[in-house]
Amino acid sequence: MSALLAFLRFEVGRLLRNWKFLAITVGFPVVFYALFLHDRSPTEVVDNAVPWREYLMVSMGSFAALVAGLNAGGSRLSAERSSGWARQLRVTPIPAWSFVATKVAATMLVILPVLVPVEIVGAAFGGVHLGPGTWVELTLLLWVTALPLAILGVLVGFLVHQETAYPVVTALMFILGYFGGLFDPLSHMSPPLQTAARALPSFHHASLGLALIDGKGFGVQDALVLAAYTMALGLAVLAKHRLEEARGLA
Repeated sequence: MSALLAFLRFEVGRLLRNWKFLAITVGFPVVFYALFLHDRSPTEVVDNAVPWREYLMVSMGSFAALVAGLNAGGSRLSAERSSGWARQLRVTPIPAWSFVATKVAATMLVILPVLVPVEIVGAAFGGVHLGPGTWVELTLLLWVTALPLAILGVLVGFLVHQETAYPVVTALMFILGYFGGLFDPLSHMSPPLQTAARALPSFHHASLGLALIDGKGFGVQDALVLAAYTMALGLAVLAKHRLEEARGLA
């Protein structure tokens, strides 16, 4: 157990000390928030639910979790596999299964502080006013339900090579962001795009946060979709890792 905790601290420390990683994961959502904030009236109600300023803050929070998950798990893991670092870990006392678990856990720990800057900008400059309890609930909800996004990042890291990791991660960020309704409300999208959005985890992740601040409570249907994604992506990661272990590649 001590070896696992030490490995987890090492992984999180490496991510937080990488200024390029932090600049991208924190900077992208905050910049997009600032760019889109004045596209509409701050008090315009989006999808008959919440004001534009609140919708944008929650959606950029989801985008922040998506960016952190894909970069922490995808880009870095593919680089580690290419360098042979993953193979070296097999000679340590760390159990083989813990490699995947630690990668997911480290990504989740990094997602939490990435969410906070978006909320700070929303409160300070976006005109978002929530009660202290709602701020805490929203942060924890967006963090805990970002698990499938973290697992997706790890899966990408197992599937792509270092040379193709960056374009794949970038493409996924914007595909899941745009088609998941994080940049434009669902009601402003065409019917085919609305159908596509409802099939993506990014849409349901943001919908949970929007339901909370709208007073609708916990979105059970959104949570079930995210749980299904978590199980499917988790099984895919484990299958890929076991296959590479059997071949002596991981």
